[in-house]
Amino acid sequence: MNYSQIHLALTHVPVVLSIVGLIVLALAMFKRNDTLNKTAFYFLIFAGLFSIPVFLTGEGAEEAVEHLPGVSESIIESHEEFAKLAFSVVGVAGIFSVAALVFYNSIRISRLLKPLVLLLSLTSASLMTVTAHFGGQVRHTEIRSGATVETGGKTSNDVQSNASAGIDQQEFKK
Repeated sequence: MNYSQIHLALTHVPVVLSIVGLIVLALAMFKRNDTLNKTAFYFLIFAGLFSIPVFLTGEGAEEAVEHLPGVSESIIESHEEFAKLAFSVVGVAGIFSVAALVFYNSIRISRLLKPLVLLLSLTSASLMTVTAHFGGQVRHTEIRSGATVETGGKTSNDVQSNASAGIDQQEFKK
């Protein structure tokens, strides 16, 4: 397994765990449910842990695709910049989630940590989503802004991919 395969295999895990952790924590705080609070903290801890191999394999994944046709260096750079920020915030959210679990029975500390972790989880879920969006654009040109334009009932991507595959445009219209 190479860096790209590891990166792609694990990349969705911290994104999903960050979002689920945020939702569960918000629900837990609304319902004042200790079990849901602790569950949310574990989701956020695992989001932070899974972000480590994803982040560390990012550079190798970039090297594997940066010279492929249709890959945009500016999109890779945007993905990389957001990834650095998202990695930092999800890591801090994970660390504060550990602290929230350790000091869970200390009412004074717990009252401070829960809203802080909620804010960090909101920030990390947002940053992870934007990072994932740019990551998807690296190889999925169909999700790039303005990538699909209607041309005779078919998108410009359909026309371009058929043209590059050697299909006559007259046959395409039939």
